[in-house]
Amino acid sequence: MNKKPEIAAQLYTVREFTKTEEDIAKTLKKVKEIGYDSVQVSAFGPYRTEFLRDALAENALTACATHTPYERIVGETEKVIAEHKILGIPYIGLGYRRLGSLAETETFLKELLPAAEKIADSGLKFVYHNHHWEFVRLENGQTVMEYFLEHTSPEIFGLLPDCYWLQVSGINPERFLVENKDRIGVIHLKDMRIAKEDGAQRYAEIFEGNMDYVSVYAAAERAGVKYAAVEQDDCYGRDPFESLKISRENIRARLGV
Repeated sequence: MNKKPEIAAQLYTVREFTKTEEDIAKTLKKVKEIGYDSVQVSAFGPYRTEFLRDALAENALTACATHTPYERIVGETEKVIAEHKILGIPYIGLGYRRLGSLAETETFLKELLPAAEKIADSGLKFVYHNHHWEFVRLENGQTVMEYFLEHTSPEIFGLLPDCYWLQVSGINPERFLVENKDRIGVIHLKDMRIAKEDGAQRYAEIFEGNMDYVSVYAAAERAGVKYAAVEQDDCYGRDPFESLKISRENIRARLGV
């Protein structure tokens, strides 16, 4: 039986509070107090690797993954690997890359895969975080995601699926997680509600929207996912720490984790 995925906080949610080392230290303390034992490092301002290592340890936090700029992954691969090893972070994540043509997609993999291979050889893993652009159809009839899956191996090219964006794209999150389980160690959880004022989709705290996170979490467990990171891109005026707290409390109440 697979272990239940650990609930983490994707710190992109609180990106306005991670601009300096002092802010990062305060944020890690708050996140721990809210009830998270793991975080994903994303959208931080400048920091020293040793500082972050110590700040995580002081708060009894682990870091499950990063979002690392594309230019650093392909241009400073060895340095990125060394930093992740100091921090004990197993997944080197790419947070965003919009590709709109077959040529762009081919070039992307040609540039990226040598770095991803070095990352795999080091014992770490590259993971790609999706939005909805990965489900645009290319000139050959495939989606960008389908092209990725056909032209890469699970050992080299991992995925960090965002369940919200899968849902937006018309992709069943549970099926996607199970079908691609050999590529996935971390997923993103964020909920979707429909705004009463204009009928538009909005981000929401987990279990405050319409997505079926009981089924999604069960699928993540079946798929052997190690971490499920809570993320909310926009909290619409609410304190983002309060949003992380609401999500954490709802997950504990509804999922027992």
